[in-house]
Amino acid sequence: MTVLLFAILLAINLGAGCYLTLANPLKISEQTSTKLIFIIRPKVFLGVGIFFSQLFVLFLFASIVFTPITQLVCNRYPNNISTSNIDLSAGQNTLTGMCKLTENYWFGQEKSEVLVSELLEAKLETEMQTDSQVKPRYSYKILLLTDKDSFPFTDRTYPKFKLEELQSIVLRINKFLKNPTENNLAVILDDTFMGYIVVRFTVFCGILALLVASPGLFITCNLDKETNTVKLSRYKWFGTLGKTVFQYSLNEITDVKLERIDTSIDEYFFRVILVLESGENLPLTPNYTSNYINGDFIVRVTKDFLELK
Repeated sequence: MTVLLFAILLAINLGAGCYLTLANPLKISEQTSTKLIFIIRPKVFLGVGIFFSQLFVLFLFASIVFTPITQLVCNRYPNNISTSNIDLSAGQNTLTGMCKLTENYWFGQEKSEVLVSELLEAKLETEMQTDSQVKPRYSYKILLLTDKDSFPFTDRTYPKFKLEELQSIVLRINKFLKNPTENNLAVILDDTFMGYIVVRFTVFCGILALLVASPGLFITCNLDKETNTVKLSRYKWFGTLGKTVFQYSLNEITDVKLERIDTSIDEYFFRVILVLESGENLPLTPNYTSNYINGDFIVRVTKDFLELK
């Protein structure tokens, strides 16, 4: 699964990088003596949206592999218990027959299963870390001890608000181990709430990627000498929310030029505008871009088609 995740992220990065560096946002779909049609694609918005989609993939992967339920089930066999001589010391804790520790995915699908024999004790381990202000931060996890080694109840550590639940689980396990008259034990550590948070972040990142990519307008400019019209169509949300159409007579166009604005970072931004005889400026794109070459190309091709000086 991890290899697949890295492969997907690598593909997204390569795709976004190639699109931003190599893709030409301007495409002339038809060019004849009587008709000129070109399409402007939202290169920056779509590229940034692709980069943001990596967060969606990461949280989606985390949601899939997340195990909200961890369960420990222990069974003690009566024939292993000497009821005439019950000793509650640690040495008799090995009377526990067998325990099974399982981690479950969503909908109860089992991720892993560990068989634990001769469980002696459960204890709560505290870890301390310091933040940037050198304030201590505590986290907690449950350790299961056998006569040979110890291992965590789960791989995760928990903040203070889960401390009471963890203490309750440790208390129940140790009470069972010290009471040979109890034959069965089942304890569950429920992290469903944390899983819901991961799922919500997944949905949020997916929506964020769409919102970042969608404002980029797909623009089609159709200049037709036979109908003596110029039609400018701006498609919203990849065309799903319709389009805005501006239509004028070719006779109304007196000039095509590249409008430039200065910025505070010593860089120029451009956009192509059609100058109408009414004095109105009709921008082909609502946004400015730093790509001078494409803008200048549109101006030259359009002027040549309209035979403007």
